[in-house]
Amino acid sequence: MLEPELIAALERAVARYGRGTPVPARRLRDAGARLGIVVDPDYAHFAELFGACFVGVPVHAFGGSPLLEDVDVVALTLRFRDDGWPGVGNALVFGVDPAGNPLFLDLAGRVCTADHDLGGGVRVLAEGFAAFLARHAHD
Repeated sequence: MLEPELIAALERAVARYGRGTPVPARRLRDAGARLGIVVDPDYAHFAELFGACFVGVPVHAFGGSPLLEDVDVVALTLRFRDDGWPGVGNALVFGVDPAGNPLFLDLAGRVCTADHDLGGGVRVLAEGFAAFLARHAHD
């Protein structure tokens, strides 16, 4: 859950780095249907408030800030699926780390990555999206 303290920190981060366009809940549900997943509720809450933006880490959605690559979350997810990255077949890829590895939400709601420099194995980075944001949000 995005607690008020985290939302306040995210507000400060988007004031610093730039806000994306907030995403309507219906568009997120449609994106999930297209990808064959249910969109994580914390990710959906973030996207509904901030859209796609950088908050210490990149978070793609739709209508991003100038700091992000101009690609929406569906296209980003499909790109990594098409490229055969492990772990993303039933996941939502919401970002890319500086080394080009996907940052994704798995079916259990954990934030993971697949690191091609370390043999492509999947690593859990946080037990949930809110925990991941709390660890990385720069304000």
